[in-house]
Amino acid sequence: MRRASRRTQSGSNMAYSHCLEPDWLPHVDAIIDVVSDGNCGYRCIASGLGLADVDGWRIVRRRMYDEIIGYEYLWREVLGSSFEPVKNAVHCPEKQEGASFKEWLTLPDMGLLVSTAFNVILVNLSHGSASTFLPLRSTPTSSLHNRLIIAMANERNIHWVRVSSMIFL
Repeated sequence: MRRASRRTQSGSNMAYSHCLEPDWLPHVDAIIDVVSDGNCGYRCIASGLGLADVDGWRIVRRRMYDEIIGYEYLWREVLGSSFEPVKNAVHCPEKQEGASFKEWLTLPDMGLLVSTAFNVILVNLSHGSASTFLPLRSTPTSSLHNRLIIAMANERNIHWVRVSSMIFL
C-alpha cells in the first residue's frame, strides 16, 4: 500500500524543486508529494485543508461538485465552454479510486472553483504558469492572515505537489 503523502524537506531532497518558479525556492520550507493516482491535485488541496487521510481527495471533489451544481448559473458564466468538462471532472462516483486524465484537477480552469468552494486562496507556483485564485463569494477580511492559503505546483502537467512556506502563514 502506498503512503498518502511523502514530505520533501527543503534542507534535504528537493526532488520537485524544478516544478517551481526559481524565485520561490528560497522561501519554500517543504514540498509535499502525494499519491500519483490521477487524484493528486485533489489530494494536494485535501492536504492543505488538513484532510490528508485516505479519502480527503474524495471530500474535495464532492465539495467542488456541490459548489458547481449549487451555483450553476454563476459557474456557467465564469467557465463558459469549460463548464461541462469541469463539472464532469469533479463528479466522483462513490466507488471510484483513481481518476482518468479527463478528471484531473487542472489550473487555471478549476482554480476559482477550488478557492470559492473552500474559501481559500489558491496559489499555483508552477514554473511558467504561476497564478493566484481568490474566492468569488466571500466577505473580504482585514488581513490575509485570516484566510487559509494553499500552494501547489505541477510537474510536467502530470503530477501535483503541495508547497509549504512560512510566507503563507
